[in-house]
Amino acid sequence: MGQTFYQDRWYRIYESGSPPTTVIQMADAVMAVPLTADGSILFTVEYSPAFDESVLILPSGGIEAGETPAQTINRELQEEAGYKAGRLDLLGVLCPFIKYLNQRITVYLARDLQPSRLPADESFEIGVEAVPLASVDALITAGRVRDCIVIASVYLARTFLAQTHGAKA
Repeated sequence: MGQTFYQDRWYRIYESGSPPTTVIQMADAVMAVPLTADGSILFTVEYSPAFDESVLILPSGGIEAGETPAQTINRELQEEAGYKAGRLDLLGVLCPFIKYLNQRITVYLARDLQPSRLPADESFEIGVEAVPLASVDALITAGRVRDCIVIASVYLARTFLAQTHGAKA
């Protein structure tokens, strides 16, 4: 790795490769597709400082020292959505903007949800919106769900459910 241009708690911007290219490194993270017993996904409604608006996303967060990804996602589910998963199925690892962003996001399908709340670590309020799995495409088409990792995570969950349960995805 080449010269570091900037580093803080969340990001490191550095030079890498030949010819040298600027790369952003972020801590590895997790994301959950929380699926209720009636087949709805629990989206969180959170403020996006990057776009200065509230957006629909999925519970997610950075992996803290000493935590496994599964522990992290169950903590994040409780902080952001108010639920703990009784069952977590690993769906895959995604690398957003893979050429210029060094980050891995481990994605889980979270089921057997039980109410459980931990104090949130965000400085803003987080809402929860239950959306039937079958209605997610309409939210994407309408522009209410725009985050590429969220969309890919829903796709992974549908594929997993179809393969393991023969369910219509």
